[in-house]
Amino acid sequence: MGKDIQCLRGIAIISVFLFHLLPSLFLNGFLGVDIFFVISGYLISKSLTKSKITPIHDFLRFYYRRFRRILPLYYLTIFLIVVMVHQWLPYILWDNNYRYSIASLLLITNQLVIHDQADYFNSFQAASTAINAFLHLWSLSLEMQFYLFAPCIFFMLQFLNSKYLKLLAAILTNTIGFVCFALVLDSFAFNFMLLRLWQFSAGFTALYWSMAEAKIDECEKSKTSAPTRTYNDDLVTVALVVLGVCLLPYKINVLLTRPLVTVVTAFIIKLESESNQILNSKTLSYIGDISYVMYLVHWPIISIFLSSNVNSYVFCVVTTILVSIALHHIFEKQYLQLDFKPVVFLMLFLIFANSLLQYSVRNHTFWKGEVPSEVQKFVDMNFEQLKMISVRDHAENSTCIERQLGDSTDKTTVYAYCRYPKNDGNISVMTIGNSYVMQFTNSIKSHFKQNYSDYWYYSLQEGFALYADSYDSGNALKTFKRNVAQHKPDVLFIIAKYSQSLRTSFQANDTFLNQINENIDFYESHTKKVFILGALPTYPVNFLNAFLQNVMKSQEDMEKLHLNQKTADEDVKNEVKRFELAEKRCKKCQFIDLNPAFLEKGKYLTFDRNSLLSYLDNSGHLMPAAVKLCEPILEKTIGKIRNEL
Repeated sequence: MGKDIQCLRGIAIISVFLFHLLPSLFLNGFLGVDIFFVISGYLISKSLTKSKITPIHDFLRFYYRRFRRILPLYYLTIFLIVVMVHQWLPYILWDNNYRYSIASLLLITNQLVIHDQADYFNSFQAASTAINAFLHLWSLSLEMQFYLFAPCIFFMLQFLNSKYLKLLAAILTNTIGFVCFALVLDSFAFNFMLLRLWQFSAGFTALYWSMAEAKIDECEKSKTSAPTRTYNDDLVTVALVVLGVCLLPYKINVLLTRPLVTVVTAFIIKLESESNQILNSKTLSYIGDISYVMYLVHWPIISIFLSSNVNSYVFCVVTTILVSIALHHIFEKQYLQLDFKPVVFLMLFLIFANSLLQYSVRNHTFWKGEVPSEVQKFVDMNFEQLKMISVRDHAENSTCIERQLGDSTDKTTVYAYCRYPKNDGNISVMTIGNSYVMQFTNSIKSHFKQNYSDYWYYSLQEGFALYADSYDSGNALKTFKRNVAQHKPDVLFIIAKYSQSLRTSFQANDTFLNQINENIDFYESHTKKVFILGALPTYPVNFLNAFLQNVMKSQEDMEKLHLNQKTADEDVKNEVKRFELAEKRCKKCQFIDLNPAFLEKGKYLTFDRNSLLSYLDNSGHLMPAAVKLCEPILEKTIGKIRNEL
């Protein structure tokens, strides 16, 4: 393999490693994976164009070579990661790692990521903060799925006799593929092999481009070889500077950087530079040699051992490098020299060993260490909180006389809907919003002290109620407005976790403010009072897991889990501005600010220090302990309503 390819691999793994180690500094380092995809596409196309693919054994020979190269080290690493997870992570983090270890063994990690990201209440399991030691294997699953598909592509390309036609086919695949990638939901496109095919195809383009140029008259080439080589080296240098976008300390729109890095990588490969100093670096080439091992081991080490102190960073860097070098020389280089039968035996042995380990960690108690009873009590209390806010509990609420929306044409996804039996009070109350409704509705209802005539709550997917920024939120908004107009409640509560759209820059004729004003006007025309939950900080995903990990292992570090007020307020300043302007304009509305309940000496508290109850779950929602903290504010607000109405 050319040194230029190995050096590109070195650049790719350095980018990915720095991104995972320091994500707030190397914001674009994830693009290193895109470099790997282009390289894979090039090498596979180079391998498959050397011979005609017609008999079935040509396909099988290709698969054997790919599996021989990738799977032995891959399965050994999975075995080691499972052991690491059970040795160094608390048992509360095992379940998600179980799921992803099985998906990784089956080479479908990317599909499990897609599945989890599509589930709003479980999307945190696929987040980078999930302490999921197998999450990085999504890219290798995607590559293996491409390898299964690749021979079929080249079987069809064989019918194009001209190199120029093959080049054109590759370019069309790049172009159409990127357009499809850009139009589809990012989280899905990111992990779906067919929507990444355009990047592998960029490697095809590099090969067919160089093959097409090879038809240039040799005599003509010899006359210009020296200046052409110098010119190519200059182009490679410029292209490598462009690849430096991977290491820039500020975020750039990925729809610009991803195609840029893909095209530039293909261009560098096509030039086949032999004299460029960077692509001739022995150090970079060696890093490229160990890049596969390094990719496999770096994320488990970082996800398990990285903390906020400097020593942990040094440990992760040194351990990743030493383990990568050791595995490369002791295992990877050795098994690549084996013949067919020993490789098959090794593969079967590793699969069997992983199967035994998967059984053992689920059935043998020695993996689970002793947890002090006092600590276990705090863990159990926090998990008990989760049961109090589950969707299922609301769906099975036995006190509701209606639990289904009546309109069969409604396209809205309903988390929970309830109409309570009529009471003897004189106030009709409706609460609308998204998942936050399920957290606050019982508290709001209790403060009316049965002094209501009718009470409804609607918890809908993307139910922001004040604006729409997507298809689902548009449907939810229509449902809310239709039901408010139909029932005309005296008091309307809008309790929602708002999307990032409200945090975008404020414009002169702001679209979102206009929507908010328009919808508040509508609600006010059908009600006597409208109460709207104000802006809350951005709560970190997977907070509960991080909190419980600290409870079980390092309680002295827990204070760092609270949110810095200045940073949190800066993040929501545009949302706050829109709400302040809307409140000044409205006639019957009032925004409820819950932030003072959590504020203490420049910090927004995220847990109760005495009871060690978390205020947040893993999906960025408030827990019952947090709602309890808000009770005085809610009681004061609702007491005022009861007195006035």
